[in-house]
Amino acid sequence: MKYKEAQSELQKVFDHQQTVSVPKLKRLFQSLNIAVKKPLGNSNREVSFLKGEISRLKKENKRLREEEETLR
Repeated sequence: MKYKEAQSELQKVFDHQQTVSVPKLKRLFQSLNIAVKKPLGNSNREVSFLKGEISRLKKENKRLREEEETLR
């Protein structure tokens, strides 16, 4: 299955809230290059780190927007 075909098929499933069999879903994910493997042991630490980075970037973004507003 090609990438565009898999993308449209998955979009159709989401739009119509259809049930999808596991083998078909695996095939769609393979075509879309989406891995469905269980994360390795350090995933909690990585998730915590990424959440912290997202929070830090949101604060920085907010600060820059406020700074931009004061310059106008």
